[in-house]
Amino acid sequence: MSDDTAEIMTSYTEEISGFQFFGSYTGRDGTILLRLVRKSNKIACDYPDEPQMHFRVVHPTWKVDKIDLSLKSLNISITNFCPTDYILIYLLEPEAILFTYFDFKTKNPFSTKTYNEIGVIISYAGEILTQFPMGESTLNRDIAVSGKYNGGFLRVFMWPANQTIAWTRVSTIIEKREFNVRKGIFYTPKPKESIQSFTIIPKLDGEFGCAITTFNNEALDAISSNTTNVTTAEAIYYFSLTVWKVYVTFLLVDSDQPTNLFTLYETSTIWRGFSADSCSVQYFDSELVCFLVPIYRDIPFYGFYVRFTSEGAVNSTRAIWFHNITDWKFEAFTASFSGGFRVHGMQNDIAVIDIYNISGEYNNTLKISAHYTMYPNNNCLWFIKSNGPQEWHIKTLKFPNFIQYDERFQNPDINTTVPDIGQTISLRTRSLTITYNSKVNLSTGNVSIYKYDSDLLRQETFALGNIAQYDPLVGYTNVTIDVFKSTFNQPDTEYYVMVNTGFVERPGNHEAIYGIERNIWHFKTESNFKDTHADTASGLLRLSVNGTNDFETAYYSSGGVIIEDLAKQIAEIIPVSSSRITISNKYQYDPNSHPSQILLRMSIGQAVALNESDIPDVIEDFQELLEYSQFNGLSRQTYTSWLDNTYKFVPTDDFWNRYKIAIFVVCAAFILLISLYLFARYKNREANNFVILNLVIILQDFVFDVLFVVQNGRDFEVLFIPSVLTLIVPIFLNGTAALFILLSENSREDKFNDWFRKFPQIASIFTIFACADVEFLSVLSSQIFGLDIFSAVFSERAENFIFWASCINILIEDLPQFIIRLIYWRQNITYDILPNIALVSGAVGLLAAVLGRMYQITVRCAPRKYQRTSNPGTTDG
Repeated sequence: MSDDTAEIMTSYTEEISGFQFFGSYTGRDGTILLRLVRKSNKIACDYPDEPQMHFRVVHPTWKVDKIDLSLKSLNISITNFCPTDYILIYLLEPEAILFTYFDFKTKNPFSTKTYNEIGVIISYAGEILTQFPMGESTLNRDIAVSGKYNGGFLRVFMWPANQTIAWTRVSTIIEKREFNVRKGIFYTPKPKESIQSFTIIPKLDGEFGCAITTFNNEALDAISSNTTNVTTAEAIYYFSLTVWKVYVTFLLVDSDQPTNLFTLYETSTIWRGFSADSCSVQYFDSELVCFLVPIYRDIPFYGFYVRFTSEGAVNSTRAIWFHNITDWKFEAFTASFSGGFRVHGMQNDIAVIDIYNISGEYNNTLKISAHYTMYPNNNCLWFIKSNGPQEWHIKTLKFPNFIQYDERFQNPDINTTVPDIGQTISLRTRSLTITYNSKVNLSTGNVSIYKYDSDLLRQETFALGNIAQYDPLVGYTNVTIDVFKSTFNQPDTEYYVMVNTGFVERPGNHEAIYGIERNIWHFKTESNFKDTHADTASGLLRLSVNGTNDFETAYYSSGGVIIEDLAKQIAEIIPVSSSRITISNKYQYDPNSHPSQILLRMSIGQAVALNESDIPDVIEDFQELLEYSQFNGLSRQTYTSWLDNTYKFVPTDDFWNRYKIAIFVVCAAFILLISLYLFARYKNREANNFVILNLVIILQDFVFDVLFVVQNGRDFEVLFIPSVLTLIVPIFLNGTAALFILLSENSREDKFNDWFRKFPQIASIFTIFACADVEFLSVLSSQIFGLDIFSAVFSERAENFIFWASCINILIEDLPQFIIRLIYWRQNITYDILPNIALVSGAVGLLAAVLGRMYQITVRCAPRKYQRTSNPGTTDG
């Protein structure tokens, strides 16, 4: 094979000349990272960086982004680059870059033991996400990225003092900028044992292993010493000692204690060198493989290809003789994605890759005279070819497949899917199906569905969450995934499904099976547009307890802008145009929640585009998204994660539809009141018949006062105590005043005493009624309906007392209660009928009371045309 047959995938032209390629790195999703440097004439280094680090991010779409980082802003010493480059670089998921450096304080690296290795994680946009110490400075260290999406990475290093193998694990949730650092020990050597090397084994399910090669110093000393005086038994003992041994241990995902060591390989053969190199996973059967390389006479001639499981079972060991070792230097071993493996080396400054099939038989050799890097999961490599001082090409070459599979899925385990790649599906499709080439078991991974153009998470399904199940008709090769109705809710929209590694596992060895990467399994919904009608709806949202605390802090610091951001995130996740979702700037606490939780009112506007759902569908989608928020983007976004998914979003009808019965009742009561007034006027035109209206206003106002405090008093805690005080204090004062007036009037020997003797029960009842407002006593002297019970005669002194008590009642009851209800109305977002009726009732009562007192003042201040005479009263007729 030759690199002349490679296909050019993209070309790029640098704006500034003088750059050279210094390193290249590849992510699982196909992203390529290039590191560029420029030579300096001022410093005696081959490749010292300038005051900046230069990266080029080549996305799977072949779009190229530039990142230029200032060394000064990161406080990186130039000693990290000159004369030796100590920088390590890795790609993390999703869309992040890890690089490490040493915090050298002098120009003599490692002259003291005070240095630490620092890790820096940046986004593809060049934004620094975090910076943290990773451990002591040592060159005997390695880093491996987790095989699990968003799984972080593991750093393994050896302390020179005692040869202890230690680890630092960094777990990441990059979208939320959450980084957790844990540390521990892998292995401490036994007496007379020295550690020769170690290599990290990144498993597909996010676990890490470590293969540790040790050497028996006792055996070396015995064999190297003068053996002329030893006995035959001693000689047999010495030469039977194990010289080289390879241990393997694993660090589980949520554990800080490695598993027990098991022996992968051991031998009493004396080699000049021996190491476990390039341990990895065989994708097509999920077995682990390590390539053991013995060195005999300074150069390796062959290696051992060892297949094993993480449970400690060694399945096979096969010797592989290198194809061509003339002027050849071994560099690495890689397991092929589609069967077989490759041995990488250098020969006369040319990269040489020997290709072997599954049986270990030599197949072909590829020679590349350019810098190259392997794609991890599609059996291809890419390399860079310069096309002038400022232009370069990225070319790709494909290795032969030794097993047959559908290469579109970039997974040798997957046979077919429903829907297929590129297929058109119905709106609100409710299931997906994956057919594997062999039987599988559900495991701990998940399946995520995204919008293709924005990477918006529509649904996440966990294998053990009762949403994925086997198809009983075809055994254990088909896995069906239930899909929420709200997931595929937009017509003519493209989606993709990412299957995490470890979603399923092999029944035999329980090893994780590789998944499907981003943007591979994609399809679109049908173009089923429908007419929408103009409409709006609104309802209440409730924040969780933690969300309430975060909201309170963010609301005042942002000046209320946080509510607009929340509305935008909800609109994005439903998804609808951002103009359709609005949230009121007012909020209140739910009186039924303990501890307190905030309520917000959200309104949904009419559709503005053909591919958007109308109001009922948007409400239904949002209700489902909210109920299952742990499976979709609501729980992933900063502000929408504050929502309480146990509080169902229920749209409220417009005021008429919601309260029309109550409105009819009020109207009927008003008609009845007018009828009573007309009837009373008919019975006695000379009576004070307007007292009927006043009586009803006072009574209903008092009733709504009590109901408001009982039902809505605690909706706003700041209004509760004033509401109670403006209810209880007037009741006490009005009741006391009424009792005083009736008792003082009864003590006089006049006609009121006669009336009181005749109707004591009426006097008692109206004393109680007067607790609402002392003005109630005026009914007793109104003569309505011509009844004797309403013909009491009060003295002028009593009437004056009633008048001034009523005026005081306006100040201590009617006016404060109206102000409280007005404040409540301005802050309230629930739109209940009781507070609204209480507000109207309070306004009418206040207006009636003020006008009544004004009219009374006018009458009292006018010249009297006649002397006040006694009211003789009337009969029932």
